[in-house]
Amino acid sequence: MSNSIIAVIPVSSKRIVIWFDNGVSKRYTSEDLGLDSNEPLPEIRLSDDGSSIEWGQDSTLHADELLSRGEDANYVEEEKRRLLKSLSEIRRGASFSQTRLGDAAGIRQSVISRIEGCEISPQINTLLKLLAPLGKTLAIVDLADEE
Repeated sequence: MSNSIIAVIPVSSKRIVIWFDNGVSKRYTSEDLGLDSNEPLPEIRLSDDGSSIEWGQDSTLHADELLSRGEDANYVEEEKRRLLKSLSEIRRGASFSQTRLGDAAGIRQSVISRIEGCEISPQINTLLKLLAPLGKTLAIVDLADEE
């Protein structure tokens, strides 16, 4: 059974991320696609049936071949770590101890420690409770803004 491509997202002029139907996401550079590394990526299109990506007149790479190239892009884990690291930095920058933040948010210090240490994944309402006393909230941004 062949794999299918679900989405192709450009994240910079020289990188794309592709999500596959098997739950895998991978980052690709110009070199991974067999293109000149000094040039920006051309406009890359997903084929109608999701079996390949296409650019130019005769340039195609099939999903199964793409899966053997590129670098794993585990956005869930990467973004979780980045977000929780930011929470910790914001807390310290505001001169809040974990205990003080916990008192303000109604969350035990030990839970905050486990969250900041990426030992547990907090629910959205927990994150919002922790961010509000620090004068912050969550936002949805384009991946290209974060690469």
